[in-house]
Amino acid sequence: MQSSRNLTFVSGLLLAATLANAADLAGRVTVHSTPIPGALVTANLLGPRGAAAVSVVRTDSGGVYVFRALRAGEYILLVDLNGRRIYQGRITLTNSALVKNIALQ
Repeated sequence: MQSSRNLTFVSGLLLAATLANAADLAGRVTVHSTPIPGALVTANLLGPRGAAAVSVVRTDSGGVYVFRALRAGEYILLVDLNGRRIYQGRITLTNSALVKNIALQ
């Protein structure tokens, strides 16, 4: 019973440490100031072995995307609309929230 409590305590500490070092990335995807609902947004983490998909979300009806609890580091942000790449850019996340709006002309 004691080892179960210890494991639960350690798991809670690890989760708290992970969340403390995490950041949210959010923004709005627009074309000519018009929100793009349903765009596919991908955050790819750049690591020593290249890029690996971390998370994929769709924009909401207002063109807003949100990635929660990403680790600090270098990312490639990709936006696809109907299977076509409409944006690709590098971003750097620290341990605080970042807003990255994508305004296409």
